[in-house]
Amino acid sequence: MADDDIMQVLTNEESLSFLAAPRLGRLVTVIAGEPYIFPVNYALHDTGKGLGTLYIRTAPGDKLFAATVTKTAAFEVDELTDTGACSVIARGTTRIVENAAEKAAVDASGLVPWIGSWKPTIIAVDIERISGRRFLFGPAAEYGEAEVPG
Repeated sequence: MADDDIMQVLTNEESLSFLAAPRLGRLVTVIAGEPYIFPVNYALHDTGKGLGTLYIRTAPGDKLFAATVTKTAAFEVDELTDTGACSVIARGTTRIVENAAEKAAVDASGLVPWIGSWKPTIIAVDIERISGRRFLFGPAAEYGEAEVPG
């Protein structure tokens, strides 16, 4: 099977469409030089500027600290099926949502914590770059490109 058949690079639009479906995501930040990864549920909004914004609810702790201090994050979402996999990574700037209209839009989206805990703060990740890949499962190659039998 050719590489083009087993791995497809997604366009920005395809990557955003993938992120738009409700899934478990991972917020990735760095605090004092140490990486932190937080599994989160989220909502994606087309804010009319850039590539859109991811919203995450949180309570006081490392996630909130990272969003307010480091102000940058990566966000990853994966999906695994019987026939393949898809992975999208977004990178952007973090901020705390303080605007009442923006908070109301997030509330209207139905973004609520999955667990019964108090998460009053909304973190926004304004997406600046996005990339995605789709992979088709199949048997392993018998030899590499440089080893093609003569």
